[in-house]
Amino acid sequence: MSQSSNDNDSKELAKFGYKQELNRTMRRFSSFAVSFSLISILTGIFANFHFGFSQVGNFIPISWTIVFAGQFLVALIMAELSVNYPISGYGYQWSYRLVGPKLGFITGWLLLMQFLTGFPGICKALSFLVSDLIYQNFAINVSSLFISVLIIWIITFIHLNGINLVSKINNIGVVTEIIGIVMLVIFLVYFLVNKTDLEISLNFNDYKLPDFNIKSFALSILLGAWCLTGFEAAADMSEETNNPKNTVPKSIKHSLISSGILGLMIIILSTVFLSTNNYEKINNNYLTDMLQFEFGMPIYLLTLIFIIIAIFACGVACMATASRLIFSMSRDSILPKSNWLSFIDNNKSPSNSLLFIGIISTLFIIIFDKIEMITSVSAISGYIGYCGIIFSSFFLTGKNTINKIPKILKIIALIWCVFVALCLLLPGQAVEGFNFEYIHAISLIVFLIIGFFVYLYKFSK
Repeated sequence: MSQSSNDNDSKELAKFGYKQELNRTMRRFSSFAVSFSLISILTGIFANFHFGFSQVGNFIPISWTIVFAGQFLVALIMAELSVNYPISGYGYQWSYRLVGPKLGFITGWLLLMQFLTGFPGICKALSFLVSDLIYQNFAINVSSLFISVLIIWIITFIHLNGINLVSKINNIGVVTEIIGIVMLVIFLVYFLVNKTDLEISLNFNDYKLPDFNIKSFALSILLGAWCLTGFEAAADMSEETNNPKNTVPKSIKHSLISSGILGLMIIILSTVFLSTNNYEKINNNYLTDMLQFEFGMPIYLLTLIFIIIAIFACGVACMATASRLIFSMSRDSILPKSNWLSFIDNNKSPSNSLLFIGIISTLFIIIFDKIEMITSVSAISGYIGYCGIIFSSFFLTGKNTINKIPKILKIIALIWCVFVALCLLLPGQAVEGFNFEYIHAISLIVFLIIGFFVYLYKFSK
C-alpha cells in the first residue's frame, strides 16, 4: 500500500481530532480475518450446538437462520457507521459522537465488558482442549489453570510485538479454521452417504417437537446468538487498516455472511446425522460424541487440532478488539489511569492496555474457579451494547451520510437485540456448584455497578 494512501487515511483520522499513533498496515484479508476469527463458528458450534439441539432438535437450522438474519441487520448498521466514523473504539466512538459522552461511556463500558469477560473464557476453554489433547497422546495430566494463564500471556506477548505479527497469526488461524470447516463438512457428507442404515425420511411426523414452546425456541436462539457475534472487530481496528472506509464495511458484512453460511452447512449436516436412531440417547456433547464414536478417535483428534487453532485465533482477535477499545476510551480520558492505558510503545501497540488485559484475565482465571461467573456476562453485555450502537445510528444524518440504512431496518435491529438480550438474561443458566440459576444476572449487575462508579469518578469532575 502506498505511503500516499496511508497519508490520506491519517488525514481522515485527523478530522476527528486524533493523530495517527497505531501502525496502519492491515489489508483486506487481515481486516476480514480479525472479524472471522472473533466469530469463530468452529469454536462456537462445538461448544454450544448441544444446547440448541436439545431445545428444538431438528429445527435448530431454522433458529440459526433467524439469528443470522437479525445479526445481518446489525452488521449493516455497523458497516454504515464504520464508513462515516472509521475510528478505533467503534461503538464507543459512534455513540459518543452521534449522541454524547454519557451514552458513549455506557456503550463503551458494555462492549468492554463483552471482551474483558469473554477473553479469559476463551483461554479457559482452550486450556481444556489442549489438556485433553496432551492426555490423549501422552497420557499426561497438565493443569488447565496453568495452561489458561500460559495462553493468556502468549497472546499478550504476540500483541506486544506489533500488529504485523498479530495479523500474520490471525490470517494463518483463519485459513486453518476454514480448512477445518471444509474438512468437517466433507467428513459429515462422506459418513452420511456411506452410512448404510441411514434412512432420511421426509415424513413430517419425524420432525414433531412434543416439548416445543416459546421458551424452548427462545433458548435455541442462543446457539446463533453466542456464535454470530464479533463481526464488529474489523471496525475496532480501523486506525490500523489501510483505506478503512472501503475495507472495514466489507469485512464486517463478509465475515458474518461467510460464517453464517458455513455454520448453517455444519448445523444442517450434523442435524441430519444426529437424527438417526443411533443418536437418540446421547447425553454428553452431541458433536464430540459423534466424532469419537462414529468417525473414530483419529478424526476426532484431527478435528480437535483445528478447533484448538481456531480458538487460539479467536483469543488473539478478542485481545486486539479489547485493547483498541480501551485505548480509544482512555485517550479521551474517560477511564481511570487513562494516560497510562493510552500509552503507545515503539511497536505502535497499546502496550499498557494489553498488559492490563493480561493481568485482569489472569486474576479472573485464578480467583474464580467457576469462570462461568465471569464469562456469562460477555454475550449479554455485548447485545445491550449493540442496542446503544443501533440507537445512536438513528442520529446519523446529513449530506455526508454514506451507505444509509432505512430507519425501519434499524428499528427491527433494535427490537432484535433487545429480544436476544432478554433471551440471554431471563432464563436461568445453571452453573456447576451453584443452586441459584441467575449467577449471570448477578455478575452483570456487579460489572454495571463498577461501571457506574467509574462513570461518577470521571464525569463528576
